[in-house]
Amino acid sequence: MARHGRTWMLPIMGALMTTTVFAQGAMTDVGTPRSETMIVQTFDGRSSNPSAQNPLNSYAIWRGFRELGWAALWEMDTATGESYPELADGFPEVLNDDNTKFRVKIREGIKWSDGEDFNVDDIIFTFDTAFKYRDKLTNVSSITRLVDSYEKIDDHTFEVTTATPVYDFVTRMGVYTWGMPFNWVPQHVFEPLGDEVVTFQNAPAVTLGAYKIKEFDPNGFWQLWELREDWDESGWNIDEEPAVKYVYYKDFGTEETRALAFVQNQYDVDTFMSPDSIEAAKARNPNIETFSPTFPYHDMNDACSYGIYINNQKAPYDMPEVRWALALALDLEQVGISAMSGQFKASPLPLADTPITNPLYVEPLEPWLEELTIGDGYKPFNTDFGADLVETLAEQGVDQAQLPSGEAVEEGLGIGWWKHDPEQAAKMLESVGMTKGSDGFFTMPDGSPWVLEFVIPGDWNKVLQRVGFSIADSWRQAGFNVNARQVDNGEFGTVQTTNARMELQINWSNSCTYNANWQNSWRNFREDNVLPADSNDALVQNFARIVDERIFDIVSESASLEIGTEEFVENGRQIAKYLTEDMQMINLMNIPTTIPTNSTYWTNFPKQDNFYAAPYTWWSSFKKTVTNVEPTGQ
Repeated sequence: MARHGRTWMLPIMGALMTTTVFAQGAMTDVGTPRSETMIVQTFDGRSSNPSAQNPLNSYAIWRGFRELGWAALWEMDTATGESYPELADGFPEVLNDDNTKFRVKIREGIKWSDGEDFNVDDIIFTFDTAFKYRDKLTNVSSITRLVDSYEKIDDHTFEVTTATPVYDFVTRMGVYTWGMPFNWVPQHVFEPLGDEVVTFQNAPAVTLGAYKIKEFDPNGFWQLWELREDWDESGWNIDEEPAVKYVYYKDFGTEETRALAFVQNQYDVDTFMSPDSIEAAKARNPNIETFSPTFPYHDMNDACSYGIYINNQKAPYDMPEVRWALALALDLEQVGISAMSGQFKASPLPLADTPITNPLYVEPLEPWLEELTIGDGYKPFNTDFGADLVETLAEQGVDQAQLPSGEAVEEGLGIGWWKHDPEQAAKMLESVGMTKGSDGFFTMPDGSPWVLEFVIPGDWNKVLQRVGFSIADSWRQAGFNVNARQVDNGEFGTVQTTNARMELQINWSNSCTYNANWQNSWRNFREDNVLPADSNDALVQNFARIVDERIFDIVSESASLEIGTEEFVENGRQIAKYLTEDMQMINLMNIPTTIPTNSTYWTNFPKQDNFYAAPYTWWSSFKKTVTNVEPTGQ
């Protein structure tokens, strides 16, 4: 296929000429039977601190902790968006009319991975520790901001009073989309530490899930989990023993080495492999499959989307004209073709367009998008984006039979996106005093150079990286001088949370909405989450740097509304309008979750035609995968 803009080379083609099939009875490199071991490429590559396993501080998620090790009061069924009890024995009892007091019962017979009983004392101790060390622990703010008081009723019952009315208590205290905002810790392990709980590494962690840590690499390349012998006494509340005895998270290195290892059946599930590499691997190994057999092939139902964080507090990005110029100068069609082979779903609103969110937020706002005007009456929305993309792909040689048509275009590729109009972008910049210099790049209103500092992830997320570099190319072609800076995972997170270090950053958007409950994402758009533009202090939330008083007011007003009511949903639509009309963040596309699987050793992975759970290995719902996959007998 012809490419526009940056050309992505695939140096693995020659290497993928042979397929290695492990013999029956083969062992993994950590000494477990291959036939009993699911091997997963780690989400973000190598861990810089694999011993950081204390959930009250930063800890190594995405390597089994929230996926295998922990259990929640209430888990979320990611196939439906509905919650269900896990540690809890049913749903909470609301004790007052203000929705501030709740009684929770937990199941009896649950044990920690070291065999000790789990009961309400562990919950009370976690609360006590979080509040006592709130200024020193880094992962307890969600507890201390939500909870006003708590009380043990008996060994299996406790009550919580919240600081404000809470209509989504189950997801605030349990799982919303990918994991818990906090985790319970074992009192018998943590209490003897005293003040040392602040620096405690907790490795290997004592956990509540059906799996426990068996070993981990001190250099951070792998983590091995083993099914507990007492799995039926874990916090998962499952009835059947999982067929997977071991889950082995491993970093297989660069995408090129990963693809080769994948073809050779060295692991079973990848994470964010680029479409080109997937297609090359599929051609050499028939057991490698994508989420869907039809275009665009990948899962597009993540709660989040890819977007561009803009520091709305920093000049010139504090002007909506500049932010709109960034959007109109961006050729998303060619970005998606260059980075994703056209396999993506455009999402102009600040949330993902999924089967759950579409009827609630996307479809009702489509007429508004079509009539939206900016500047001097310009209409920026392009309803034909999907149809245009199909036409371009067909011209470039993609099999027409593989491409969507009719209603399937909008379903697969989105409702549309913004027009690619560099001329209008230039007008928007000129309206605020910015001009194009002799070098072809726009300058600041005072005539000084304008260099866009654009932060992009390193190799730990190749897909997002490619999207980012393609965007930088598109902006340069429109006359924007872009410094596209690729950083590792640690620096990426630091930029995200530090105003002084962030101007523009491609990332998962700050709008992760899985069902009607937009508050789980947008409640952090509050004035108390705003720091000065030059601050080096870490943001707690609001990484999108929203400073819109209108949005602050709606978020505050909605705190007393029941989730899912028409008034609540309409408030969410209004926030989406405000975010969009001033382009306070540039939403790009549903996350094209390129998670190929290899069915040599395991089958029955979640797929489009077998959607029993979200297919993501870094969500807590991954427990559904390890409890549903079936061995092939290899």
